[in-house]
Amino acid sequence: MGGPMDSYSTRNQNLPIAGYGRLHDFRIEHIMLGGAENARQGTHTTGLPRWRQQVQYAVGHTLNDFYSLLPEVRRETPIQFLLERRWPPKGNAFSSLLHYWDIKTAIADELMRIASVNHLQDIPVKLYEQWFVPIPELNLELSMIFQLAWKSQIRGRSLNVQKFMVTADEDVIKAFLHMTNAFCRLAYGEPAETVEIYSLLDGRKYSFDGRSISLAESLDFVQLLSLFLEKEELLGCSIACSGRRTEKSEETCGRFGLM
Repeated sequence: MGGPMDSYSTRNQNLPIAGYGRLHDFRIEHIMLGGAENARQGTHTTGLPRWRQQVQYAVGHTLNDFYSLLPEVRRETPIQFLLERRWPPKGNAFSSLLHYWDIKTAIADELMRIASVNHLQDIPVKLYEQWFVPIPELNLELSMIFQLAWKSQIRGRSLNVQKFMVTADEDVIKAFLHMTNAFCRLAYGEPAETVEIYSLLDGRKYSFDGRSISLAESLDFVQLLSLFLEKEELLGCSIACSGRRTEKSEETCGRFGLM
């Protein structure tokens, strides 16, 4: 896929453009879900039950494993087998053995249903990868981790973007929709065809037309998000994976976890 994307937005950009701040999608989700940082220990929490964090991590790895396969191999590979390899032990994160099995069964059933119909012949153009695009008018660089993105076959559209959450959150959906819209329009010069968010536990799918929101509207929203994040960081509530934050450690935490 050509266009503006090829000139700048690549994986593993270590440093933002000089004079630009960097807005990470997974930091925004972290805070919206009640995240907090233990500044003294350099660790982070999400405000979510530990079982849900572990399940989100397992789902991320499973989807990455499955969609890394060629289409003809995917057709012969039951996704529930890959989920079994990634699923957390019961431990004490789940409230009971019944809770453990209820969650595992529900997630496995939904992933099997989705995998049976989702882009069966296609290879994703983005798969759990971190990408960057500058927003000069905001002196900001937007960092996105796309779980799954497929090339659109419609002229004037860029991607079909898919996001998978254990349980969807209205604020996170809105933020993700605006960040994705800004990214696609700036990186490709074209809106997404669709943006889909799957809420796995309740079997819901939220689908949006990429043209439904203007670039100006999304840029206003992204600017608000950057101010929101800045305020939270000043209060000591930003994500941290170690005492000294690095792009590599932050990307690792965000890649298969929250976003």
